Amino acid sequence: MSTVNTPDEDPRELDDQSTVDPETAADPGAAVVAEGEGMPSPKVPQRLAFTSVPALLTSLVLSVTLFIAVLYGWYAIGPEIRGQISGFQAITLLVVAVGMLGIMMSIGYSRLYADERGVVIRNGPVRRKFSIDQVAGLRLRDGDPWAYLLVKDGKGGVRRRAVLAIQQLEGVRGKRKVSQVRRWLKANGATSQGITLKED
Repeated sequence: MSTVNTPDEDPRELDDQSTVDPETAADPGAAVVAEGEGMPSPKVPQRLAFTSVPALLTSLVLSVTLFIAVLYGWYAIGPEIRGQISGFQAITLLVVAVGMLGIMMSIGYSRLYADERGVVIRNGPVRRKFSIDQVAGLRLRDGDPWAYLLVKDGKGGVRRRAVLAIQQLEGVRGKRKVSQVRRWLKANGATSQGITLKED
């Protein structure tokens, strides 16, 4: 693996003193505005909370599709075969179907939450919490399906943790979320000093 030193991939961008408006970032002539040079810095909120509309819509569509498929399959097997299914087997199938629906809906409600106590990412049923000093930055590169929280591994490197609440499909909205999280992390003392990010 090789060390990546480009600004787009280096977690040191957390310490960058410049801000680019994500809505104008696609314009090659868009100006980079340095904080304190003619324009006030964006106000940093005390806490952040994000969910992803594309993830929620996808989970809803998949959940409805699964529900219809289960109903269709139940009636398609016919009364003769249904009569051979015991109550225990029927309950087991129902629990499995409801469990799958619950997992899909929980993925749709994946969330990122940050306040003075730390950063929490919930991806489906999995929840992780990190203190602010554990976080080196947030990254969403072209080609990434979602953002990644960069968590210090204690050895001068980072571990990537998926953040399903910020999706590439969100376009400008997703980039704006990334910018807001980076500003919040910097304002609350997160740093990438001494961290080397290596290409995956």
